[in-house]
Amino acid sequence: MELYTYIMELRGGTYVAQVEANNISDSVFKWIEQIEREVGEIKYIGNRTISELKQMFLINLIDEPIKLNRVSNVWYLGIYCKVGKMLINIVNTKQI
Repeated sequence: MELYTYIMELRGGTYVAQVEANNISDSVFKWIEQIEREVGEIKYIGNRTISELKQMFLINLIDEPIKLNRVSNVWYLGIYCKVGKMLINIVNTKQI
């Protein structure tokens, strides 16, 4: 399992979460589950947004994270949903 750090910007706020997954693709759904557990801590994200994100993931409306050039183990993911545009950087983080 790999550790992935998600750094999301949404409507002027920055939110960080970490998930363990086998690969970057699997980490996206794990991240959605993680923010579901933290739903009260993230402004503008409620149960409706979580449901929307899960549905988008299940029907492949969330693109694969894009690996960034010139840096190692870093991806970008943009998600457009009803609450706004989520700008997400994902870092494969070494566990200490």
